[in-house]
Amino acid sequence: MLMDPEKKLVQYILRPGLPLLEDERLWQETLQFAKDTQVDAILAFNGHGEMPPHPNEEAIRKIVELLAKRFAEVRAHGMIPMLNYFVTLGHGEAKPAAGMDHFRWIMDGHGNQSVGCPCPLDVSFHEYISKAFAMYAQLDVESIWIDDDFRLFQREGTDTLQCFCEKHMERLAAKLGRRYERHEVYERLVQQQADRDFRRTWFEVQGESMRKFTQKLRDTVAEVNPNVGMGVMFCAPYSFQLSGINLNQVMSSLSTENSPRPWLRTGGNGGYRDERPLDLLHKIITVADPIPAMIDVPIRLCCEVENYPFATGIKSARALGLELYLNTISTNGLLTLSVLDNVFGMHDPSGNVVPMLRKLKPYLVQVAAVTKGKVRKGASLSFTAHLTEVQDLTEEGLSPHWNVNLARMGIPQAPTDASPMIFTGRTTELYSDEELKTLLQRGSIMDPESYRSLHERGIVTGEAIQVKAEPFHSKVQTERTLASNAPQWLKDKNLVTRWNVEYNTMNTIQAGHGGEVLSALYDTQGNWISDGVVVAEAPYPIAVVTHNGKPMKDTGRQWIFSQMIQKVTRCNFPVMVEGILELYPVWWEDGDESVLGLCYFGIEEFPQVVLWLPGKRGIVSLEQLGHDGKWKLADYMASDHPDGGIRLTLKGSSVPQHLSFETFRLRAVD
Repeated sequence: MLMDPEKKLVQYILRPGLPLLEDERLWQETLQFAKDTQVDAILAFNGHGEMPPHPNEEAIRKIVELLAKRFAEVRAHGMIPMLNYFVTLGHGEAKPAAGMDHFRWIMDGHGNQSVGCPCPLDVSFHEYISKAFAMYAQLDVESIWIDDDFRLFQREGTDTLQCFCEKHMERLAAKLGRRYERHEVYERLVQQQADRDFRRTWFEVQGESMRKFTQKLRDTVAEVNPNVGMGVMFCAPYSFQLSGINLNQVMSSLSTENSPRPWLRTGGNGGYRDERPLDLLHKIITVADPIPAMIDVPIRLCCEVENYPFATGIKSARALGLELYLNTISTNGLLTLSVLDNVFGMHDPSGNVVPMLRKLKPYLVQVAAVTKGKVRKGASLSFTAHLTEVQDLTEEGLSPHWNVNLARMGIPQAPTDASPMIFTGRTTELYSDEELKTLLQRGSIMDPESYRSLHERGIVTGEAIQVKAEPFHSKVQTERTLASNAPQWLKDKNLVTRWNVEYNTMNTIQAGHGGEVLSALYDTQGNWISDGVVVAEAPYPIAVVTHNGKPMKDTGRQWIFSQMIQKVTRCNFPVMVEGILELYPVWWEDGDESVLGLCYFGIEEFPQVVLWLPGKRGIVSLEQLGHDGKWKLADYMASDHPDGGIRLTLKGSSVPQHLSFETFRLRAVD
């Protein structure tokens, strides 16, 4: 029996650890928790962190027997059983079980091995893992999910990319037509002026080994039980990009005749605790948002919500509710929950978690229903499958800093339909001239290197924005607001920069004829170094910025960036927050109806929230989704914005409280 996301807009999928299934009392508590919180499916782990990563056949048989009993109880309670296969390639270095140390381990460019993490090309490992998956496929489960150890990059005991084992080196030599030594391959991969063809070939070899590995697992499961679907988990894009994994290829490899849409769970990368609430936003922006933009084959997309290391009380019910909402308003309501202590079970001293989960579900159903069929709008970096050909091959080099920065300043994101598009470094080289011209019509933001590249290709012309390949002559002391329409509190004022803001310092930019300068950078003596933000309308609406996109909390730059976005989108941007940081809007629209989700990650409370809706539109109605799941009139005031469009002021109960959220339905006419 497959779960169809079209039938149920919101699904709670609980992920209990194996220790909870092994202990009868804890298991009954887990079932009760599932019933009390209206869980739809139980995605049970087949292992835990204390186990050897690849148990022998006898140990697997015992776990299968236990799971068969537990899954029968899951069915009896009206829930769908699923299996979370905890270790395939291995999460990190671990001592192998007795007699299981004969596999070929993943190897880095220096020859270091990650013991306990088998290479996907190892034939003996294929034999072992195929037999193991075949045994689990006999269970009455809806699907078997591979965990986030499905990657080659970032292994304990290694220093570089992986895998450089002899098998992978042989495959690379066959593709290239000649043999390179391990150190030669690594040096060519990371050289500063990237060899795109060499990189492409190396990552193709890695990706092909992973794709064929997934096909092997899929075929094994389908042969035993064709009714069982497949699923897999991915974390931040750099983890699979630097493993050579192409999402479309891998997800297609997990598709079966009876289950053509495999599950893809996004997760990891933070958001485990609520000591830093912005981590919840960071996980969405860096993981859940980009992945859908990088895939176009049929899947069942869901989000992981996890309290790690699973200890009770590590995330409050309030923060947990905000995370569930943020996932639902950003993607959909298919939610996998790792919210139990996998050793001690569910202990909720506050008594808030169970009632929160139960009460929130109908609210999330309304959110999922009202966004269905609409298109998400906002700004974003470009996410492609080929970033490794031009970007630095590091987590830092592939991190979407700009998206995180803008989100914290109250500017909505839309990686799947970005307008404006953000270009950094050499990413423009990944597109043809015609593709770029189409993308630039939407409006764009770029750093100096990207702009120079477009200028050299003749795609942008004129002198409105002048970029010179020259290092800054001194350290930036301050950034000054020079926009002619700046409000009195900001006009000609200096913004703090020296210790708080990072810039791209190898190129200077300056507004020329037809360009508009919004800010400029100065040294300690007040000497001009470079313009900070310059905007031009022709031949395309473009803003060039010296900032490198690292997150900053500054209402002055919030105003500058909002103006920048309004100009490059020609007043066709959905909404931006004014004067409050850490209040993140998500915007969906279809014709005259739009949905706005506001997620507040701050701890200060405000009497009102001010939003800017650029463009020419008149508000017909503004409704708010009450926490009882019913729509009501919002408490708001609308007025003309001095820079065009509408200034929308939310008041009273329409203002999100700290670590909370609100949903609005807006009807407007042009």
